[in-house]
Amino acid sequence: RRMDRPASVAKVVTTLAALETLGANYHWYTGFYTLGEPTQKGLLKGGLFIRGGGDPAFVVEDFSMAVDKLAQTGIKRIEGNIVIDRSYFNIPQVDPGAFDGRSSRPYNLQPDPALINYRNLSFEFIPDKETQTARIVTVPKLAGISFPETIPLGRGGCGDWKTSIGFQLKDLGKGRKRVTFTGKLPAACGPKNFNVIALEPNEYLERLFRALWERDGRTWTGHVVSGNVPKDAQRRFSRVSQPLGEVAALTNKWSNNLMARHIFLSLGANRVREAFNEAQKNESSTGKLKSAGKTAQRAELVFPRGATLEDARAALDEWLQSKGITSQEIWIDNGSGLSRETRVTGRAMTQLLAAGGPYMPEYLASMPITGRDGTMAKRKVAEERGRIKTGFLSDVRSIGGFIQAQNGQRYAVYASVRGAKNVPNGIPFLNIVIDWVYDYSEKKTR
Repeated sequence: RRMDRPASVAKVVTTLAALETLGANYHWYTGFYTLGEPTQKGLLKGGLFIRGGGDPAFVVEDFSMAVDKLAQTGIKRIEGNIVIDRSYFNIPQVDPGAFDGRSSRPYNLQPDPALINYRNLSFEFIPDKETQTARIVTVPKLAGISFPETIPLGRGGCGDWKTSIGFQLKDLGKGRKRVTFTGKLPAACGPKNFNVIALEPNEYLERLFRALWERDGRTWTGHVVSGNVPKDAQRRFSRVSQPLGEVAALTNKWSNNLMARHIFLSLGANRVREAFNEAQKNESSTGKLKSAGKTAQRAELVFPRGATLEDARAALDEWLQSKGITSQEIWIDNGSGLSRETRVTGRAMTQLLAAGGPYMPEYLASMPITGRDGTMAKRKVAEERGRIKTGFLSDVRSIGGFIQAQNGQRYAVYASVRGAKNVPNGIPFLNIVIDWVYDYSEKKTR
């Protein structure tokens, strides 16, 4: 049995396992804690504590509402640091450029249980042909970071326009930084978004929180640091994420690596939590937890320990075994497919997809629609009849999903092309595969 690198088609395994293990209504929680109440004048001493819960989609709009909610609890001034608790995941620090040398690209961003807005610096270039410039709009604005108002327009086709633009973030001292762009945006492009990862996690959070907190006259003296939430801290509120069903759709339709990796690690966190709860039951049944104080102390351990990649792999492997599939047929490294270690067989992939399950409606809805949306929007094959996840690595092109054929039957399909000599024609070949399945009929088999 030949094993392939499936590239991003690995996400169909991760998201299906999560839907069936965690449920489509699964949520992630981010907790906001303080060591006491603010004074009558709104002064909060001792800083703020934020415990990350692995939310894959905590975007700036949601974080802004959380900051406003914090202010509405009576806080106007914060004295002390903001402590970020990332203990929900226990994963090694990895060079984000290790995979392909492009550490600033968003697709290489590493998991962070307290991730906010994907740590993304996003610039929209809006062309104005009269001035031969493109106006630059940035969201979100970060405290202490300035950027130019325009970038010049250039000639030529749009093509790979990002390679014609250089980005730098210059340190001006005293907490100030300046964005600079070199090169020109081809006028043929129209509006474009330029996204880059240029700040470390704590610096990004500090600049974002300060910009949001201080815009309405509130004050904060401190910095963002890493640490743990103290046991005696009081939870002011929790931010509840979108449900998994919606996050799975964002993950599959737009092939979001970071979301897939968070979902994968959440499988591991769920396994850790279930093992901890089982251990608690066993201890209670044997009389080891007789003290009410000891029981209360155990109840405070919301996260018994951080989830590791090994936890996630074990959770996925157990689920695959329940489907009759072994790790010799499907082995997922980090959940996203951005890996040279992930391996699958075509037979196992189609077996898994064809098996169906209780969350098949949500699962189908999460997949790109052929010729209509997501990564399949521009591929005009079996239009609207396919729900196909695509995969792309430097030496791999792949597809996996479902096709509603003309004979009325729904077929599971997986196919891949690999090798530097083959990938230039990989997408046309895979499109032919999709059309062949779509045109399939009983007559053609006789």
